[in-house]
Amino acid sequence: MRKKFRFAALGAALLLTTVLGACGNNNNSASGGASSEAASSGSASASAGASASASASSGGTDFPTKTIQIYVPFSAGGASDLAVRALQPKLESVLGQKVEVIDKPGGAGALSMNEVLKAKPDGYTVGFVTVGPGIITPLSSDVGYTTADFDAVGGFMDNPYALAVSASSAYNTLQELVDAIKAKPNTVKIGTTGPSSPSFIGLEQFAKTQDLKFQLVPFNGGVDAVNALLGGNVDAIVNVDSEILSYVKDNKFRPLAIVTKKRSAILPDVQTSDEQNLTGLTFAPPPGGLFVPKGTPADVIAKLEDALKQATADPEVKKSFDNIFIEPIFTPAADFRKAYDDALGYYQENLKKS
Repeated sequence: MRKKFRFAALGAALLLTTVLGACGNNNNSASGGASSEAASSGSASASAGASASASASSGGTDFPTKTIQIYVPFSAGGASDLAVRALQPKLESVLGQKVEVIDKPGGAGALSMNEVLKAKPDGYTVGFVTVGPGIITPLSSDVGYTTADFDAVGGFMDNPYALAVSASSAYNTLQELVDAIKAKPNTVKIGTTGPSSPSFIGLEQFAKTQDLKFQLVPFNGGVDAVNALLGGNVDAIVNVDSEILSYVKDNKFRPLAIVTKKRSAILPDVQTSDEQNLTGLTFAPPPGGLFVPKGTPADVIAKLEDALKQATADPEVKKSFDNIFIEPIFTPAADFRKAYDDALGYYQENLKKS
């Protein structure tokens, strides 16, 4: 199955090559592309579980006394970049220092993660992380880090994934799409946000569970997948709900299912795949949030965590998140760490099966 998918994906990708989009969820892109670095005022926060030895005090009580930098592993203008920047004003207000956002895409997120990894563990260099750069990339290749090399600050954004088709599609339900796949194996094309992304892996498992044969087409991120569906180059896509909402509102896309464990807050009427009795398509990536280099003092992490908590609860921040169709949900550092530890086990097992 894996080989069929890979050949289908490669062939489709060669035909459908698109320019890397400024997508917040190109988190899972396998494209290493040339990295572009753009700095501007942004947001900050760090992560959890600081080791006790780290606390050998680095002036944590005075923290912060200078600018804090947050590295984002995606291009400027995407959902992740915009979400981090939405936090920036409140983070600056709470912390009393400037917060700078630096977009550093490339290497499927590894360039940004390694930039944070090599920084001094003092709280002034923070990394935004999602499951792609944080877990899938280091499991797929040797990139010089694992999530164990970072301490968690907390999570702040949780994007459910949705499966959508064009509004002009003949498929009105997920079952109809499945029936079409069974009727004509290896003809239906489904776009994903990267060759080792949660959507790609989730669809592979769905195919095995339901004994389906279709073409998986990996793109360099959610924007490219959306453009492919708009252009009629694929029959369906799996993408985060915030990336497709505006197209649903404009009657360009029809969502057939939410493919994570619970319904989407912004697409509340769309049933999950489990609710439609089509098992195997449900996956639940951990939330996006902030990490810092391992060894960052516990009191510094606590200040960053508190600032993140205050920022996600701020009414103005919530308004900014509404504009990008994301609900800010604070996840404490300990829970954020556990979510990534749990996800690590899931993806280790499923990448092994792929």
